[in-house]
Amino acid sequence: MKHNTWILSTSLVLLSTLLLLVFSLSTLGEIERVYKDQTAQGTEALKRQFLYHSVNNQIKRIDTQRAIHQVEYQKQLDHITWHMDTSYEADIESFPQVVSSFFSQDSSSPWTAVLWRRETSEVIVDNKEVIPESAPPIDIVNSLLHGFQLYELHSYAPYTLFVGIPQAVIDEEVKQYIADEIYASNYPENSYIWVNEVINYEGGDNYAIRRIHPNLRDSVGVYLSTNMTDVQGNTPYKTELEGINKDGELYFTYFFKKLDSDVISEKLTYARLYKDFDWIVAMGIHLDDLAMYVEETANKSAGIVDQITPIFIGAIILLFVLHSVLLIVLEHQRNRMQAKSLEDQAYRDPLTGIGNRRSGLLALKKAYLESRKGNGAGVISLFDIDYFKHINDTFGHDAGDRCLIQLTETLQELACSKDALFRWGGDEFLLVCPPLTAEQVNQMAESLLSAARNVEVEHETTKITLTISLGLVSFLPSDTSEIDTFKRADGALYQAKEAGRNRFVTLL
Repeated sequence: MKHNTWILSTSLVLLSTLLLLVFSLSTLGEIERVYKDQTAQGTEALKRQFLYHSVNNQIKRIDTQRAIHQVEYQKQLDHITWHMDTSYEADIESFPQVVSSFFSQDSSSPWTAVLWRRETSEVIVDNKEVIPESAPPIDIVNSLLHGFQLYELHSYAPYTLFVGIPQAVIDEEVKQYIADEIYASNYPENSYIWVNEVINYEGGDNYAIRRIHPNLRDSVGVYLSTNMTDVQGNTPYKTELEGINKDGELYFTYFFKKLDSDVISEKLTYARLYKDFDWIVAMGIHLDDLAMYVEETANKSAGIVDQITPIFIGAIILLFVLHSVLLIVLEHQRNRMQAKSLEDQAYRDPLTGIGNRRSGLLALKKAYLESRKGNGAGVISLFDIDYFKHINDTFGHDAGDRCLIQLTETLQELACSKDALFRWGGDEFLLVCPPLTAEQVNQMAESLLSAARNVEVEHETTKITLTISLGLVSFLPSDTSEIDTFKRADGALYQAKEAGRNRFVTLL
């Protein structure tokens, strides 16, 4: 059967080789002609993708910086709140002086702080002078909240303390960071990113301000008009604004000077609106640079075609000679892949990708036999996720599966050796290690606990955090089998849970 298949495949390859040879000789010339046309179209398409991804990546960096600044200021706010709480608990009488001193140390501080007596509305601290004279502080503070994304409003017995930072202050820091980043960036082919800020989406004079422009730094801050024209009479700002208003993004062309040059040529541009800042983020590339590239590429391709034609024909002939070897290799590879697939099904956990219970039993047995040979007493650990049933019941089994996957990926890097971690079942895991000292065991256990605590699994608007409990034991001379050792590990795990979870117990 295999011999007949080989003869049939050989005949088909021989026939295909002859047909391909004839077809190749007749179409090489046509390929060269089509290549030049397609190069121009393909190059422009690639450049469009380059502009698209560059602009969108820049917008992603804006969002990333906003998130980073938000987190940093949230940490500061948490620290301020802790300091105020601690100061109040330490000395109620001096609390107003502490608040006043804390927020008057640095006049450039971005934080707004207002402290007043609730009963009399007497303002004690107002570091940014946001409370008009005789105005109820709580009313003024409530009216300010829409401009504060980060704030705390705390009651301290007779006092009320408001601490917050205006969102505009955070955004200004982000804008300056992004401007510095854009000016420091380098892109190929004289391209760069620039930013205009829209003031009036209806257009007209002074409809926008030039905010960031590496090629026109001296004009940053000037007002723009949709009536402005390029050297060909086009109105690029009007075209851009109309496209932004319609779709939020667009490609368009206009004539503009090249970077660090007085040469003016047609420019392909992609622009997208970042609505939170009213920024139009744009990037362009000059089309004559593309034309030069296409011509150069086409000339090179013609020479390459002449060079590769005999090589191509020889390769086709060689294909026939090699096909038999290839068939054998492919058949061998297919058999090997099938064997590996069967092995993975038998010994790998399909969810986490680590060894399953069967694989863990083999590793446990091997470690036990090594200890009996006098090669040192290996260490095993049995651990599971604390309150995992609660996670499944609360967030669903899909979230539970993601917790198992992420925890496995994290802890596998800390395992004592490669392929030492096994999923025993459900949320229970087995770790089989070579002989370790007591200090090494404790260090490893602490690392596993710490790493587990740092795992965060996002579920809708919630971040699920995890802790684990571990039991660690070593093989003893009195063990009659690996099952004795495993039972002690299970007992140590039980003790860790009884002691409050999120900890480890060793029985070495």
